[in-house]
Amino acid sequence: MNFDHLNNWYPIKLYSENDEYHCRWMYFKGIEFTDPFFNETILKAGCLEINLRQYRPVSDLNILTEWANTIHSIAPTAFIFHISRCGSTLLSQTLGLNDEHTTLSEVPFIDDLLKLLTIDEWLINVEYQAILKATIGLYGRINSTNKKKLFIKTDSWHLYYLPLFRLLYPSTPFLLLFRRPDEVLYSQQKKRGMHAVPGLISDSILGILSNKSNIANFDGHMIKVLESYYTSLIKIAQNDDLSFLANYEEGIEQILNRLASYINIDIDEKYRKLIHKRCLYNAKFPDQVFKEESPNKEALSDLAKAFILYTELESFRNLQILKINSNIEA
Repeated sequence: MNFDHLNNWYPIKLYSENDEYHCRWMYFKGIEFTDPFFNETILKAGCLEINLRQYRPVSDLNILTEWANTIHSIAPTAFIFHISRCGSTLLSQTLGLNDEHTTLSEVPFIDDLLKLLTIDEWLINVEYQAILKATIGLYGRINSTNKKKLFIKTDSWHLYYLPLFRLLYPSTPFLLLFRRPDEVLYSQQKKRGMHAVPGLISDSILGILSNKSNIANFDGHMIKVLESYYTSLIKIAQNDDLSFLANYEEGIEQILNRLASYINIDIDEKYRKLIHKRCLYNAKFPDQVFKEESPNKEALSDLAKAFILYTELESFRNLQILKINSNIEA
């Protein structure tokens, strides 16, 4: 079957009807994937006349694998995993400044798919593995001849599904971004993400024990999430040779400089200037000049375990830098 007439259609929402899963599609012609979050891109596409019609295209999930087999797409260059509020949004934004790069930042449909199954179920369900990989292929399809690299930034809780991504992409680098726990907590206190509000993301996905008796303790919840995230990153760093650790304190420009040789990114003078200019502004609000704020020190005692894990992770990062540098010199 020829699917050329569907080149600008993408699955955006997963829903259940009569005990079967279906996906809703949206037309994106002329809409660039350059927003800090893909939800914003969907809102822009939603304003196109074709997407304002009363009847909206839907399909079952099987069409994803059928269609993906007929298209040409870019294999993921790297996946960006992170603990939230640690520079991942700005990193994906700066990567997207290169005309040869496509960046996908927290695609809702990918999250919808992942939440259907636990990690153990995913690792044995070949059918759904094919659907997930097909979805990534559809989003990474080549609609422009100059696109050569594809970067996919996950939601922070997708650390839970990292073994699945490694199974599907055994040779793809994983970028692992982290930050001091007090700074992450302070950022969440100002504006909380879904994983920082008890009950919005399953505790099992976040890797923490349920504590329904104290569901209003947002900071306590986020501290447990951070401990789980650091523990996951340490495990990855210990066992995955294709992981690339980066600390927010390095600065995005320095992280990109290190990353460039790791995954073969060409940073010429023009691109370097674009990166520097973008780093002067807020990652989530590109029109606002960035201003670093000092975290609240009141929660430091509660973060003791998180700081121990953070320090261990930082040690792994320093060892990784030494190893990479020695390989370059050799």
